[in-house]
Amino acid sequence: MAVLGVALICGACGGGEKKTVHVPSKGLPGELLLIVDASLWKTDARDSLEAVLKGNMPALPQAEPMFRMMRIFPENYSGSFSTMRNIIEVRRDPKADGVEVGVVYDVKAVPQTYVGIKTRDAASLKRFLATRGETVAALFTESEMRWESERLKKKYSKVADEASREIFGCRVRVPADIVKVKKGERFLWASSDRNTRDLNYVCYSLPLADSSAMLTGRWVELRDSVMKKYIPGAAPGSWMTTVYENGRPLAVQRKVKTGDGRTAYEMRGLWEMSKGALGGPFVSLAYEDRAHGRMLVAEGFVYSPDTNKRDLVRRMEAALRTLRPVR
Repeated sequence: MAVLGVALICGACGGGEKKTVHVPSKGLPGELLLIVDASLWKTDARDSLEAVLKGNMPALPQAEPMFRMMRIFPENYSGSFSTMRNIIEVRRDPKADGVEVGVVYDVKAVPQTYVGIKTRDAASLKRFLATRGETVAALFTESEMRWESERLKKKYSKVADEASREIFGCRVRVPADIVKVKKGERFLWASSDRNTRDLNYVCYSLPLADSSAMLTGRWVELRDSVMKKYIPGAAPGSWMTTVYENGRPLAVQRKVKTGDGRTAYEMRGLWEMSKGALGGPFVSLAYEDRAHGRMLVAEGFVYSPDTNKRDLVRRMEAALRTLRPVR
């Protein structure tokens, strides 16, 4: 039996009382440590683990794994690994009731997410990962959001924050190198304005009545109309638009709950300049703001043709989550 959900966040395999520590966690962006019994790694359960932890991140223009996975066997686990930011330990336990899962946070470092899995055998682990693997991966994605958000609290663009407060009455924490700002009616575009690794933040508002369209093609149409008005390309008659293929937008949408408990609408996809060669990935979060009768849409988009984009998109996604009313 595997319990995964709210009840999952109860303790790690091995248990023990959680202690408050203040050692900074280690790890590159997207890095994850897998501790796994050799007896499991040498079975076909290995493929299932790699499919979950190294599967492609959605809505990028090229294939990039969800995480940079480091793998060690338990006998090689030592203190030097214990402060990694993301740790998943998978152990074989003949006494386990199928698969048993536990999660604890900030055990040896801050921020840190530790997922412990005990499995009776390889077959039980494969069945569990086939149905709940995405939920396990989401725990580490949320860990990355938390880490990036903490980084942004320490260093962020004051220019973009001031413009957001002026236009929307909301604070926002975007990367500090995003300093070029364009303002419009209920619209803000802030950019690092670079030739590569260019990070961009956009915010615009829609009538609250449009909330019913946020998980439909109508959101794509609304997005494109805003971008056409405010983000022109270099070529005459060119503007930013969502990428379409066979008449359908290359975008995925869903309703999500952020780590701080707020509900938002999420859209991920690819953008391009009409009549131009520029393009890249974007992610949008739309929040209902009933106090002001509006939907607030925050978007991060990236232009970086010569580099991987996963970590840049994640950093911008973390920035979108910092949008909050000024109190």
